[in-house]
Parts: sequence; C-alpha cells; structure tokens
Amino acid sequence: MSDSTEKRLWGIHTRNESLFLNDNVIAIGWGELGDIGKFENNREAFKEHYTATYPSHSKGKIAVCAGQLYRFVHEMSVGDYVIFPSKGNREINIGVVEGDYFYKPETPDYVNQRRVKWIKHLPRTVFSQGALYEVGSAMTFFSVKNYADEFLAALDNKSKPQILDVDDEQSPRPQMK
Repeated sequence: MSDSTEKRLWGIHTRNESLFLNDNVIAIGWGELGDIGKFENNREAFKEHYTATYPSHSKGKIAVCAGQLYRFVHEMSVGDYVIFPSKGNREINIGVVEGDYFYKPETPDYVNQRRVKWIKHLPRTVFSQGALYEVGSAMTFFSVKNYADEFLAALDNKSKPQILDVDDEQSPRPQMK
C-alpha cells in the first residue's frame, strides 16, 4: 500500500456466523496448511505451500486460493474495514480490523484469524442491488472496490434505504461478458 493512511474495504464469508459475531473475529479455513503466517511474504511461497497441500487442485484454483490467503495475512491491515453478509439474520455487518493475523489451531475450521470490532449491523435493504452482488462474491475473502463508497457512507448514516423489488438472494446475477 503506497499510502499508509489508506483504509481498504474487505469482504468475507463464513459458515460460522456466531464465531465472527460472538468472538469479534474474522477467520478463514485451510487448516491443513498450518500457520500461514510462517510462510515467506510473497505470493509464490503461498502458491507453493498450497500446491503441496492440495496437489489435485487446478492451477486456477491454486492461484485464487493462495491469493486469498496471502491477502488475509499480508495485505489486510489494522484499521481496514471488513464486511460480512449474514445469512442468518440477513444483515450486512461492518467492522474495523483491530489486530494482525494470528493462528488459532483450537478452532479447526477457522484457524486463520484476525480481531475485528463490529461497528454496524444493517439490513440488506439499506444497500443497492449492485452492492449486494459485490459482497455476494463466490470467494471466501475479497477486496470490495466497486461499491466501497456506498458501504463506507452507511457507516456515517449517509446511505438511503433501497427498496428492492426482489429478494437479493433469489434474483439473477448479472451476466459477465
């Protein structure tokens, strides 16, 4: 990051919403890799470890997954914002990253973690359909760019509720060209 004051906005998905909300963390899996914080600080090292652990995965999957792991450890910074859409209560949870990466082997499905302070829990109806699509990414951990301003405005109560005609999880996704 060229400007150390620049705050990024990240999105993350989980199957263990209570871990995130009750323990004030965000976490990703890939426990078979062990402590990914010990890997050399470059993408190639992450790809090498990932390939050794998951040799049957395609080159594309290796690149995508290793990239997510690398970003979680080395690109996410304390002070960055994080969004996680909750399926359980249909809210968009927005928090601020409060800690560096740490390895927690006693949480087997989510050994790679970071501390987060949750600052807003907003209904999905506050956000545009495009913003909901962006945080509905198929990836576990990703950068939010296209609608970052909309999410950040919601922190300052500058957003206006959107009236959605359809359920955001049932509406068709725009086709990629």
